[in-house]
Amino acid sequence: MPELWAMVLLGLACWVFRITFVLLPADQLPALLSRGLEYLAPAVLAGIAAVELTAVATGGSTGAALASLIAMAAVALVAFWTRSLTAAVGCGLAAILLIDLVLC
Repeated sequence: MPELWAMVLLGLACWVFRITFVLLPADQLPALLSRGLEYLAPAVLAGIAAVELTAVATGGSTGAALASLIAMAAVALVAFWTRSLTAAVGCGLAAILLIDLVLC
């Protein structure tokens, strides 16, 4: 039963955030919140990548772990050199496709 309450509260919190950002125009957001939202997408992508890398490194084969680490390094380098989220995501997608088509 506590899991159900946690899911309901999380759903309510998500709904409140969605409604807030729909009803409140972006130019009326506080400056601190606007600056923080710039880094939301990279932070979410980093979290997803960290979970995936941990899963591959602890439970996968050595080749898959090495390929994943090389792919993440390539994405990090592209992100650092280009400062473009689009280029980093594109590099990540290309790396994932390459790993899936070649290794799996």
